[in-house]
Amino acid sequence: MLARISARELAAWQVFERLTGPIDLRERIDAAAALIAERITNCLTETKGEPPEAADFMPRWDTQRIEWEQGGGDDGDDS
Repeated sequence: MLARISARELAAWQVFERLTGPIDLRERIDAAAALIAERITNCLTETKGEPPEAADFMPRWDTQRIEWEQGGGDDGDDS
């Protein structure tokens, strides 16, 4: 798509996204789910210190992958 639009149109879309939020629907769904999780958590729990914010529930896609330890899980091996 980037090969088919002009630099002026790309700049216009960048300004639009800066003003309205992410264009990519996946990012908006993550933000909405994080906001819901934050509100439910703050309503149902008593936290010591600062209550969690919506950003605390956002997935962090740019962090390192978690390496799971072997054993202790249900891997179908009953030996």
